[in-house]
Amino acid sequence: MAYESTDFKCHYIIFNDFLRLMISVIALQYHYPLKLISMAEFLTTSGTSHHIENIIMEAKQKLLLVSPYLKLSKTLHERLKDASERGVQIKIIYGKDELKPNESNSLAGLKSVELYYFENLHAKCYFNETRMVITSMNMYEFSEKTNREMGVLIDATQDKALFQKAVEETGSIIKSSEDISLRKTERRYYQESINTQRNMPKMGYCIRCETRINFNPSKPYCNDCYMIWSQFENPFYEENVCHSCGEFDMSTMEKPLCSDCHRKN
Repeated sequence: MAYESTDFKCHYIIFNDFLRLMISVIALQYHYPLKLISMAEFLTTSGTSHHIENIIMEAKQKLLLVSPYLKLSKTLHERLKDASERGVQIKIIYGKDELKPNESNSLAGLKSVELYYFENLHAKCYFNETRMVITSMNMYEFSEKTNREMGVLIDATQDKALFQKAVEETGSIIKSSEDISLRKTERRYYQESINTQRNMPKMGYCIRCETRINFNPSKPYCNDCYMIWSQFENPFYEENVCHSCGEFDMSTMEKPLCSDCHRKN
């Protein structure tokens, strides 16, 4: 996710550079060891999303993602796929709710991914070899689009001790976590017998949360998700689930079916 405007980004960078300069001046004036001065950068919601994406894109050898709730946006899934193709070792730790088939299948399709479950997880932290974001934001598309979040960006060269402490804590969490086996599974499509076809409706999926609902391309949301969508009523707002097969694909209120299902229906 990009910054709201170029002007905002420029002012944001200038402010942070100025802040870093002032901290350095104060440290020198009072003979305070400059290496002990934290150079973490404050992030807003858009800045947090932007830097999490960059952390994934810039990973060379390792990538760790710590998020209680896990529901990948299409963009982050594509970034993770690119990282896995580069040979990056990816470790993901989550702790809330069982992964739905969509998330499990999308992760199982990636190379060199390790998935861990830690029941009492509440921390959110994302890092590669050189940069880290500690934030209130889950790796959850709903948080990314609707919530007001904040975080800090930490550079391993400028905040080596702080960066290392977070890395060690993440390692401790992994040691106490359950290793989750990832394998792609086929969808269990709703099977209708000849005797029940007349009475039982065909089932589909909510294009936002994957809840099983009646198949109706003109009403592809469950009641709860529809109430959220109806606040804006944007028929082109992008979701991640096909209303018919429930697989990971771009969908909207206007076009709730993936290409394959559209041809079949």
